[in-house]
Amino acid sequence: MKFKTGRSIGWNLEFASMEITQRIHNGADCYPWRPVFAIWPVRTIGGRYVWLSKIYKRKFWVVWGTGFHMEPHVEYGDLFDILADTDEN
Repeated sequence: MKFKTGRSIGWNLEFASMEITQRIHNGADCYPWRPVFAIWPVRTIGGRYVWLSKIYKRKFWVVWGTGFHMEPHVEYGDLFDILADTDEN
């Protein structure tokens, strides 16, 4: 497998199917679910693509692999995805 140039390290780690080992929700520049309007298609945590509608968005830090690299991560979800989400709020 060849890594992609011009992409972030996190994108290449995700491309290499490396798993997220930790989610940090209370770090700097993190925010809980907030309503936004999706103009462009976004993929929800339920796996569906949604656009031109009200959706919720949150941002948190993810740790890849053994903890040597952290990157901000954004997730989108509708109200049913948020209620079904078992991850920490």
